[in-house]
Amino acid sequence: MEGRSGDDAFLVDRLRRGDPRAFEDLVIAYQHRVFGVALRMLGNRAEAEELAQEVFLRVHRAIGEFRGDAKLSTWLYAIASRLCLNRLTSGERRVVRLGEETLAWLASREVGPAEELERTELETALHRAIAELSEERRIVVVLRDLEGLSYEEIAAALELELGTVRSRLHRARMDLRDKLERFLP
Repeated sequence: MEGRSGDDAFLVDRLRRGDPRAFEDLVIAYQHRVFGVALRMLGNRAEAEELAQEVFLRVHRAIGEFRGDAKLSTWLYAIASRLCLNRLTSGERRVVRLGEETLAWLASREVGPAEELERTELETALHRAIAELSEERRIVVVLRDLEGLSYEEIAAALELELGTVRSRLHRARMDLRDKLERFLP
């Protein structure tokens, strides 16, 4: 269902009309993506589940405010991103997650027993490197490299200029490359 504008428009219409099944359909269609962003940003399963529930409650309460200028998924990512950033900037916590490019590189390698230790070291270093990114850089890495959003979708979700998204993503990737240089081919 996700990503098809006709289905999303129909779902939004059903939500606005108070169709009891519509909210359940929304959660089923988007729960994994919303939870994924929260988990990657917060690094804690219970906290990510709590935040994902908050996202859907906010959508339920504010569906009348959704103008349809952006895709429904972009609106959900915007809400999830703001909630994550608010929680992170409250000083309560730090986060750890893997980057897509390094995951793809890891997955493409043949792994023997001797390489398993190296892979574990790289994963640990990547977790640490992403955790050390500023929240504003981490969120663009999560949305672009892990969730696959376009630059335009990220700009809309985070209410940033396109150039700012590109700049933050570039700097984040450079930071990660510098921190992980010894592991890369």
